[in-house]
Amino acid sequence: MNRTTILRRKIIYLVVLVAMLIPLYMLGQPAGGKGDLGGRLSVMRHQYDIAESDLGEISPASETMKLASLGLRGVAATLLWNKAHQYRVLHEWDRLKATLNNIALLQPHFDKVWEHQAHNLAYNVSTEFDDYRQRYEMVREGTEFLTRGVRQNRKAPRLVWYTGWFYGQKMGLSDERTQYRRLFADDEVLHESLLKENIAVDSPEARGPLGKPDNWLVGRLWLNHGYEIVDSGVKIRRQTPLNFYETGPKWRFKHAEAIEREGILDESSQNAWRLAAEDWAAFGNRSIPTTSPFTIKLDSLDVLKAQQQERIEQFRALDPELYDAARQQRLEVISDHLREVWEKPESELDRFEKALKPKIADDLVPDLGALAKKMDPAVRLQAVNLIGEIQDLQERYQKTEGYRTQINYVYWKTLAQAEEEERTVKARRLLYEAEQANNDAELDKAIELYEQAFAVWAEVFDDYPLLTIDDTAEDLFDAVRRYMVAIDSQDIADDFPLKTLVEMMGEYGHVDAGMYEEVRAKSKDAAERRRAELEAEEKRREEEAAAEEKAAAEKAAASDDADSDDADDASESATDPADSESEDSTPSGSAQTPDEPAEPESDQ
Repeated sequence: MNRTTILRRKIIYLVVLVAMLIPLYMLGQPAGGKGDLGGRLSVMRHQYDIAESDLGEISPASETMKLASLGLRGVAATLLWNKAHQYRVLHEWDRLKATLNNIALLQPHFDKVWEHQAHNLAYNVSTEFDDYRQRYEMVREGTEFLTRGVRQNRKAPRLVWYTGWFYGQKMGLSDERTQYRRLFADDEVLHESLLKENIAVDSPEARGPLGKPDNWLVGRLWLNHGYEIVDSGVKIRRQTPLNFYETGPKWRFKHAEAIEREGILDESSQNAWRLAAEDWAAFGNRSIPTTSPFTIKLDSLDVLKAQQQERIEQFRALDPELYDAARQQRLEVISDHLREVWEKPESELDRFEKALKPKIADDLVPDLGALAKKMDPAVRLQAVNLIGEIQDLQERYQKTEGYRTQINYVYWKTLAQAEEEERTVKARRLLYEAEQANNDAELDKAIELYEQAFAVWAEVFDDYPLLTIDDTAEDLFDAVRRYMVAIDSQDIADDFPLKTLVEMMGEYGHVDAGMYEEVRAKSKDAAERRRAELEAEEKRREEEAAAEEKAAAEKAAASDDADSDDADDASESATDPADSESEDSTPSGSAQTPDEPAEPESDQ
């Protein structure tokens, strides 16, 4: 190869490079402003909202780091992740935070950077400190790290959700939650930074009963911000919509539970539960995307069932005789017990039979497809369309029921309904005061308050048996054991209000709501029968006593009448003194007066 050939190749390479730079320049030309959108890549970035300004806050330091890596950003980020782990193991916290900052500069739009490292600071690093105030500072570092991530990723609802989850879960459920909640409520520096992020910590929506920001309510504001982003059209990534939307309303529940645990048991706690019920109702009416090609509303089960029954009735109206005959055939093959429940009048059904009847009705629906084939051709198309609608409603019903079960929707709805009642707040207040009196060794007062609280809780559980699966059941069981110690007895009386709960907790370690309801129903029926027997016995005794009293009164009256007659006779004999004297001077019988001569004796 001579010099001419080498020179020729170099010239070719140079020409190719120049030729490649021209389209690269045209494609990558930046926007110039005033209507100049720049090159094709710039136009596409704005078209799909992936420009740096569209994603979030522009960080000059981040752009400089990207350029300085000379295309090896991935390698540099991997090395920094490894360094961060080493610094955490060596407890070199300043170097760790500096390394995390560098990782964030290299990967500002990778959500996992912000989530993982914030979790690392708040959960892993914070536990290395002994003083809870130092642990709180590391938790705060984690929340501020997440806030930076939100600023640089305005269209990342998962990151916003994680920030709200962080404020609630870490500060409200950790072992140091009492101290964390107090420190957060007084952390004015953090409050100022949150205000700059448009989180209204100075609004009633964020403040607790004492007038200070509450970590659960502030977390809820972050979550609501994430909901607004999704409602504007941004898709939820790396998270199920059901879990994404349920957290905000649940933080209301957690706030109400927290203030009650701290001894706030008045109108404030009742109002907190009322607001929780409103949030849960709004959640139940929100359209939730599913894995199927439709959305659902968790509170629409009754509506879906009613619509399905309406379509079935429309289907039946097309050929009533054919439908009724097929239904009768299905009725004949079900068990005798189910048939008896089905044919029993509504007024005679107990609570379990009432719950069973809708399931029997579903089983009695015949095969609609087979019936449609036997119908008149004139109505067959309408029948097929109705079958399609019925199947669609059934699929929506099953999907809704499955999602409700997944998050225990009915339990939370029932909890809010029960807790916002005044008597439930009263029951919690009585139990709290009983525990306080017990701790202060005021046993007589504690016993009295315990008994009052148990009586109210029994009423609440009777009306809301689903609450027996709540943590309240376990707390009550512990309270009952302390009460038994206070009264120096290990035996539960037959009339003890929470006897069923205590027996089930003692035997199984937990309470099944359905079993509790069944046992309580049987116990109440037995108690009602016994009460009726006692009332009948008492009534019989009262009647016997009344009869005896009546007989005694009549006997006394008769005796009084006899005494009265004797007295009247005596009084009559002593009424006229002259007559008395005349009677006394006149001999009776054959006695003769001295002046009268004696009759001569007869010879006969």
